[in-house]
Formats: sequence, structure tokens, C-alpha cells
Amino acid sequence: MTANRTCLAGALAAAVFALLAMALAAQPTDGGRLRPALAAPLAGRAPLTAVARAGEAWVAVGDYGVVLRTDDGRQWRQAQSVPVDTLLTATSFVSADVGWAVGHGGVVLATRDGGRNWSALASLEGAPTLLSVWFGDTQRGIVTGAYGAAFGTRDGGRTWSALAVGRGRDAELHLNQVFAAGETLFIAGESGAAFRSDDGGGNWARLATGATGSLWSGIALRSGAVLLAGMSGRLLASRDSGVSWAVLDTGTDQALASLIETDGGEVIAVGSGGVVVRVDAALEKIRLEVRPDRQNLAAVAALPTGVAFFGQQGIVAASSASR
Repeated sequence: MTANRTCLAGALAAAVFALLAMALAAQPTDGGRLRPALAAPLAGRAPLTAVARAGEAWVAVGDYGVVLRTDDGRQWRQAQSVPVDTLLTATSFVSADVGWAVGHGGVVLATRDGGRNWSALASLEGAPTLLSVWFGDTQRGIVTGAYGAAFGTRDGGRTWSALAVGRGRDAELHLNQVFAAGETLFIAGESGAAFRSDDGGGNWARLATGATGSLWSGIALRSGAVLLAGMSGRLLASRDSGVSWAVLDTGTDQALASLIETDGGEVIAVGSGGVVVRVDAALEKIRLEVRPDRQNLAAVAALPTGVAFFGQQGIVAASSASR
């Protein structure tokens, strides 16, 4: 196995936070007993790992079962009810109301009111550390995680079936993020691995990315291009559904954890050490920024008030944004 897998806690911290300086060891659930998240006056400063759009609102998730929601980008409110206090690593919404979140211990949560209240749908077999969740509609979804964990659902998350993504030595690679490009599904994974499915997740093929370091995240652009981001400032672009990949020179060797496409077509990628990479819609002009606070960043969102960053110290707003 690769060197970054010598310690589970270290590997999972990297997968979730792109080498954030945190001790994020897997948190047991006391023999399966779920403990609800506590209301916290400073919840906005809790470590946050992911953010997703829910209609005209945004929902962020993170450690200690913290879930935050904003309607205007200014005021963030903690969810009224979250049944777990474990680390939540990803969230996905298919409408303003319906969404899911996943995390350590195989936890899968669901909301039907835009993230204000959550219920526990499942704790998956083997209690895997889940790192990613994608739903195509209210019924079809996939979750992925550490050591090759992948499960699919056809009933909104009430029941799950194991999926075989990698084969042979690839079977235990961390599957860091699943995302869609139209009807095609992609997974960004450990050790430069990326996978594609053309049948809704039933069968997967490994893609030749040319990368060796772990790929933490990916995104499908409106132009049809697919981007993968990962270790050492790696940013890969494919215009042929993953058949070939071009390396974009980001100007940094810091890990890139997450990326978005703004309404204006700009791509923003964020990562460790306060790195912010901005790429124009044509994927030709790249601008590197390093935030003065050097905070490790795990996610980014383009809000009505501007760009907001999410990471080890919670929510950080930027002074200006591209929309």
C-alpha cells in the first residue's frame, strides 16, 4: 500500500481536509448508539468539510455533527436537529428541501426541509468512513469512502447495496469523491486513481490520469469538461469524458481539496495553506492566491455576498467574488 496509508487517522484527515492540520481519527459510535449533535453558539467556527447548494440556500457540514445553513450568505444558523455528533464529511441536495449527508461510522443522514432537521437513514455495514455522497434524484444515490467503500441506493437511502469500483490492487483505494457529468459518473481516488461509470454505477473503469498522488475531488463544468484536483497542486482537465487528461499549471504544490464553477464560468479551487486557484472559463488563464491567514481550506461556495471558504476554523468570507 502507499506510504500515506500507514496510519488510518492521517490518511482520512488528508482525504477529508486535503492535509488539514487536524487529528481526525475515526470516532466510534458507542456500539452503534447515536448521540445527537449539541447546539453550539460558535458552531460557525467548528471545522467544516463540505458545502452544497440547496435551492437558493447553502448547507455546510463538519465535525461534531455540525450542520449550518444560510439563505442570504450573511447569517448562518445551526440545524435544529442532527442525530449524530460524529464527523460529517460530505453533503448532497437534489432540491431546496431534499438532501443527504454522510460521515464517519458509515452514517447516512437525510433532510426533507432544506437542512434544518436531519434523520438517520442508515449506518452502513462495516461502519466505513464515508467521504462522499451523490444523488441524481430523490431515489438514486451513491456513497464512497475509505478502503474502497462504495454503496448504491435506489430507494432514497433506506437500503444500500455494495458496489465494486476498483479491482485487484485498486479494490482498497480510498474513493474520495463521486460526482456526475450528465449521465456519466466519476470517482476521484487515492494514488492518482479515477474511475468512470456509464451505467449509473453498476460497472466502473479505471481512467489513465497520469497522476500518482491522490485526487481529492472533481467537478463537471457546463462546457462539458471534467476537472480533477489533488495532491501537489494537481489540477487535471479532460474534454473527452476522461479518455485523456491535460495538466493545468496551478503554480502551487499545496494539496487542492475542492473546486466549484461560479455562475460566470470561473473555476475556484481551494486547498491547504490558504491556497486559492482561479481558472477562467476557457481553462487557459490561471491565477494563484494565498490567503494571509494560511488557513487550510476544505470547501468553497459562491454566495450572494461573495465567495466563502470553509475549513479548519469554520467559515471565512472573502472580500470579493466572481459570480
